[in-house]
Amino acid sequence: MNKILCLITIVSLLTGAALFVRAERPSELKFPPLKYEPPDPAAYKMTFANGLRGYAMEDRGLPLFTIAAQVQFGDIHVPGDKQGLGGLLGRTLVQGGTKSRDGETIEERIDFLGGMLNFNVGEQTSTLTLSVLSKDLDEGLELFFDVLLNPEFREGPFNLAKARLIEELRQANDQPSEILAREYQRLLYGDHPLSWRPTRQTYEALTAADLKAAHARYFRPGNVILSVSGDFARTELPGKINRLIAAWPDQPVEQPRISREFPSPEPGVYFIQKKINQGYVSLGHLGLEENNPDYYAVQVMNFILGGGSFSSRITTKVRSDEGLSYNQGSRFAYRWGFPGTFSGYVQTKSATVGYAVSLILDEIRRIRREPVSDEELELAINFYLESFSSGFESPQGTMTTFAEMELVGKPMDYYQTFRKHIREVTKARVQEVANKYLQPERLAIMIVGDWEPCNQGGEKWPGPLDKLGPVHRVPLIDPLTGAEVKD
Repeated sequence: MNKILCLITIVSLLTGAALFVRAERPSELKFPPLKYEPPDPAAYKMTFANGLRGYAMEDRGLPLFTIAAQVQFGDIHVPGDKQGLGGLLGRTLVQGGTKSRDGETIEERIDFLGGMLNFNVGEQTSTLTLSVLSKDLDEGLELFFDVLLNPEFREGPFNLAKARLIEELRQANDQPSEILAREYQRLLYGDHPLSWRPTRQTYEALTAADLKAAHARYFRPGNVILSVSGDFARTELPGKINRLIAAWPDQPVEQPRISREFPSPEPGVYFIQKKINQGYVSLGHLGLEENNPDYYAVQVMNFILGGGSFSSRITTKVRSDEGLSYNQGSRFAYRWGFPGTFSGYVQTKSATVGYAVSLILDEIRRIRREPVSDEELELAINFYLESFSSGFESPQGTMTTFAEMELVGKPMDYYQTFRKHIREVTKARVQEVANKYLQPERLAIMIVGDWEPCNQGGEKWPGPLDKLGPVHRVPLIDPLTGAEVKD
């Protein structure tokens, strides 16, 4: 027996040593291709009474049940004089109670059940989500649809939520990154629902009647899609839900007409004064919509330019080679139905702001001028192919993805064809979309920082900042009042 054990040990050691010899570096490791096919949305589609739609997946692994209702209503649907309505609705749909229960009663009951019920309003959609143990499914559904259909927006919770949102405005300028994001949007989109923001005045003018009117207009069965997962019987779900929504009348929803006209800001530097020892920078212009056929090639191109973390050109140059920043890169932010934005970005000390911007500009010009390498292209494509399945790890996340796709009008074969489009990207296509969607002559460079040291520059890039283009001094706006902040 001892001889056999010794033999097994020797063979194991020799095998391990052989493997080590064959793969001395991580780059030499070889793995079989990842094989994964995304689920078909049609297999999970369900219909309910009154035109309500949904996607549902049974998952018996744990005794849990989750349901979410996505509503095609968000901040973009709110008129200019009602700004803040989305945030206030988000805070009070649950806490404000229903016609038969106050908010405290609802929250206490959910806590007793060990569940969770929350509501969030986003830019284009809103989501009410419930999670409970599967044994409490029936009671959970009753609470969920009571909140979804019958919110009351009682005075106490309504006024408390309004006061807290106003207080948050007082702190909105504390973070330079928040100032940059807000004002960069305003610069690129102009006076548009995508850039509108609430003030104390708009919050104070809102009433519970405004919230009820928005709820009555948008929370209708045909404007809502459910996503459901967990320990339940799929065949029994329509009966349980239809009983609760029988009195919910379906009427067409008239969506507001939202302009697709945007300004073209003059290229150059837009500087916002804030007494800090670093500069926060975004430089770019409007980008493209997610339904643009060039979307896939742009994703690959941007991964190489600045979206691929430590492997990207901007990070390599600005962080690794020059040691100027811990936060830098580029991104294309996408919106369905509207153009997104392109941004090169960096956060660096004041004296190196101009130098860091110049390095990012160099990389933008280089990827337009020169083909990317085979290695860069392979790494970018493999990133999207190998990370693809992670979007479907959670049954609820998958159902929510399908619901959102249908709600905003994405083609339902979007994920079935995604990898095919990524594989088709070539070096020539990368250079083509770089020249089409990266436009150095149009760049607006927004900087939040301390003017004097930023403008002075440093040894490798002495100022002034107008070497980057005409300088526009942009006033810092107080979100509370909407007025200019006075020093």
